[in-house]
Amino acid sequence: MPYSGAPQASPIPIRTRLLAAVAVVAGLLALAAQEGGGLNAAERATVDARFGFRGTQPPDDRVAIVALDQKSLREFDEQQPISRERYAGLLDRLREADPRLVAIAVQFTGAAADRAADRALIAAVERNGPVLLGTHDTSAGPLPVPAGRQGAPGALQASVAVDTDPDNVVRRMLLAPVALKTLAVRAAELYTGTTIDENRFPDNRAWIAYRGPPSTFRTYSFVDVLEGRVPTGAFDGKAVLIGVTDPSAKDVFVTSASGLPMAGVEVHANALSTILDGFPLHPLGGALEVVLVLALAALPALLGIRFSALPMLIATLALLALLLLGIQLAFNSGWILPVLGPLLALALSAIGCTGADAFLERRRRRALQSALGRLMPPESPRAFFISYRRDESAWPARMLRDELVRRFGSTSVFMDTASLRAGQEWPRRIDDALRGCSVLLVLISRSWLARDGADGARRIDDPRDWVRREIEAVLVRPDAIVVPVLLDGATMPAEEDLPASLRPLADHQGAALSADDLASDIDDLIRSIEQGRIHDHAATAAVTMRLTTEPVGERSGGRFAPRRAVSASSDSGRRGQSKTGRSA
Repeated sequence: MPYSGAPQASPIPIRTRLLAAVAVVAGLLALAAQEGGGLNAAERATVDARFGFRGTQPPDDRVAIVALDQKSLREFDEQQPISRERYAGLLDRLREADPRLVAIAVQFTGAAADRAADRALIAAVERNGPVLLGTHDTSAGPLPVPAGRQGAPGALQASVAVDTDPDNVVRRMLLAPVALKTLAVRAAELYTGTTIDENRFPDNRAWIAYRGPPSTFRTYSFVDVLEGRVPTGAFDGKAVLIGVTDPSAKDVFVTSASGLPMAGVEVHANALSTILDGFPLHPLGGALEVVLVLALAALPALLGIRFSALPMLIATLALLALLLLGIQLAFNSGWILPVLGPLLALALSAIGCTGADAFLERRRRRALQSALGRLMPPESPRAFFISYRRDESAWPARMLRDELVRRFGSTSVFMDTASLRAGQEWPRRIDDALRGCSVLLVLISRSWLARDGADGARRIDDPRDWVRREIEAVLVRPDAIVVPVLLDGATMPAEEDLPASLRPLADHQGAALSADDLASDIDDLIRSIEQGRIHDHAATAAVTMRLTTEPVGERSGGRFAPRRAVSASSDSGRRGQSKTGRSA
């Protein structure tokens, strides 16, 4: 009857434990690099790259810029700073356009040489207030700017301080450098009529969601607005930021959005737009970043448990591409995921798993060399070939293969369903494996010689039967041995019960496996190989193998059983000649 045994629980293989250890070490090293700050500079650069991949976004219709540009300076025929009377005239012109907010990102420091210009600016701020005035951050009483004195009618103060990272790139905005809130924050509060939640600024900073490189926002020349050459509807209901874009002012910064210098007023415009959009760009968060790093460290190990080193590396590269794509898509949706920590974890884990596989392969090869001695095959052929009938002994065949693989490596064992790949010519592959193997393990169940055909024929009598062909191919080889493996009480077939070409099989001592203790029996069988009994056989150059163990009259684990005639009265099994669909 078909083999009824089921696989039993086994301890965690050493390869699985080793790969798990590699994943843990890789994850901890990557976390140490990420949390210790060693990757900070490069990680910030990846944010800049993500802005580049995302591309320019549409300008914010709520914000407009009035720029003191080169065109304005040429028409005014003035150098920086221009007369404050011109700012007074600009405020009056903007009042006609009915903006929602006016902010001047220009610092008026000290009194003007022409006191009349100061008086004109003060009066214009009072007429058109509230006007948000950018200034140095200070908490020390009135400022030395007439239009920006504490309590001056119509004037509100805000800091124009810009936060730069250690590489002098502006990526984040400040809530308040010291006492005054920054221009973008105060402008957003005036625009919305609500106080901005300080919790949106962890460590006093928040990421700026740049809409694009310089000139992304709608910008109008100072002189064009002053001379009435811009339709008043251009500013209706908008937040209008007035600032200097002429490079001679040197009020420019390198930002995440572009390698091109961006004027300070454009930085403030991007910061204001970010706040009005509800801070759409934010980091993933500490705990989730740790989980991401550990997950990336675990993936190569999980793949390594299922696949060998090369498929694992190919799958890891595919995961790398998917990770980078996912990080960019997450950024486009407003999430700043760490890049270098997870990539480092993935790379370290993949390299470590590859090294672990190489170490285990060398170890298994030494074990195989010790077990087989002069029977040791070249590098390419399989050392063991498992011959079995699928309808009778699939489970024990699979368990036997798994244990051989665990001890000697996947390249040491050939078993048709596990070793053949889609599209391969299986007859040729099987013939090659038979010619190259050193040990043929023939799994014999109690129905191995059953007469199961309609005409009472036995599969073993058919010259086309694959199990018969496999045994015949190895029996004639003086450099290989055949081990009958008796399953769950089966006995060795008598010589007269076998076809003439298989009768030498009856002279081989068999190893017994039982469904009651299959794992232990397999362990004993392979231990006998490891202890050198096959090696001893090779030394005698005998064609047949007679392994001696415990008293043969009793079966114990994988100890070798006595030769007995096998019953042919079983009624199970199907006749088959195709290796793909055969029951063998």
